[in-house]
Amino acid sequence: MTTVSAETEASPATSDDDVMVRVTDLTKVYETGAEHPISACDRISLAVERGKLVAVTGPSGSGKSTLLHLIGALDSADSGTIMVDGREVTSLRGRELAVYRRTIGFVFQRFHLLPTLTALDNVMAPVLPLKVAFDKKERARELLAEVGLAGREDALPSKLSGGQQQRVAIARALIQRPSLLLADEPTGNLDSQTGAQIIDLLFNLRTTAKTTIMIATHDEGLADRSDQIVQVRDGKVVSAVGPGVA
Repeated sequence: MTTVSAETEASPATSDDDVMVRVTDLTKVYETGAEHPISACDRISLAVERGKLVAVTGPSGSGKSTLLHLIGALDSADSGTIMVDGREVTSLRGRELAVYRRTIGFVFQRFHLLPTLTALDNVMAPVLPLKVAFDKKERARELLAEVGLAGREDALPSKLSGGQQQRVAIARALIQRPSLLLADEPTGNLDSQTGAQIIDLLFNLRTTAKTTIMIATHDEGLADRSDQIVQVRDGKVVSAVGPGVA
């Protein structure tokens, strides 16, 4: 891996067609009522190539989760632009914003499974109210098999281990086959062995599904295996390492 300056623009060899995510001068400030507001993102600029797995690292409170939430439109930026697959996310409003959110897969540290629904129904939950061009139940079964849970379709979350629940959450995030998957500390609530299995699963998905993946993580093992490492501190990108552009 080679080190890339956080302020470097895309090189001539990297066209916009190769970039899945491009963030430019992104700023997000939270007013806390204290004397000094919290600058969660302070003019962050970076780019992520298609099909890469990017680890966003940094201490707690550094802004890495906020960065993912802004890219996924779970929160709105104060200034700057976010381009995802050629679409300017920061300009979307109303229905267009809702439609965009459905094109992104989200995986969180807390699994957020609905306790009264089976694994199969949890995977289908995001698309149950939608008209889609695929069989929802068949797709959910296929995804559970892909994440190693064939035969556990009827299990409630309370009957699944933490690692199995995270697998269900990953399958749910993939129900619409998103081209971009955002994962916020996906191994944070798991033991090291189970966490390693989830990491292997994510790397396999990047290869088999050609999915671009951004992961906010403290896991050094995951970061070391990633295609690109983006280190965030105090709301700023302090370094970017790997083949991606920053």
